[in-house]
Amino acid sequence: MFERFILKATNANHARNRNERILKANEMHPVVNAIKKNKLKPKNLLEIGCSTGFVLKKINELTNAKCYGLDASKKAIQDGKLLFKEIKLYHGILERSKLQNDKFEVIVLGFFLFLIPPKNILNLFNIIDKMLKDGGKLIIYDFYNRGYKKKPYKHNKNLSTFRWDFKKTFLSLPQYKLIYKKINNYKETNDKTEVSILQKKI
Repeated sequence: MFERFILKATNANHARNRNERILKANEMHPVVNAIKKNKLKPKNLLEIGCSTGFVLKKINELTNAKCYGLDASKKAIQDGKLLFKEIKLYHGILERSKLQNDKFEVIVLGFFLFLIPPKNILNLFNIIDKMLKDGGKLIIYDFYNRGYKKKPYKHNKNLSTFRWDFKKTFLSLPQYKLIYKKINNYKETNDKTEVSILQKKI
């Protein structure tokens, strides 16, 4: 049931934001800016929650990385495949994707974690940890959170938002270390966003 609502919500999200996401991101996008500031040059990179791949397109230009994207919105992936042909884009959720059998030097969690119920998130994080290479970087981009807050999702009455400091789950493990963090004002509201980079070192 949750998966069905998520698939519907991501298509609606794409419809609301399509005009911004059919153009490649600029260097001031928080994820792009973080990669540039930290001089990351991975051979391959996966973004989960990639929308059309508009951020991946810019990352590819800056780093020459082989870029992969996964998104639950079928419409976003359809647009992205037409617009950004050099990016390998896939529709679906990670728990059911063949991508979980691959290894990546950088994995980006692209602004979707706030929709994942806490009871589902440990399985997702376990898969991500297995996919991230030793020495790799995990980039988390989402709302800036202090404490835990649950409230109805304003765009879909069947979903809730779950806001907390997601990176703390990874940082509770000895193999993860925080190497970068930046908080930004969120353009659409008085809220804030955070982009963090964690390094995995076994």
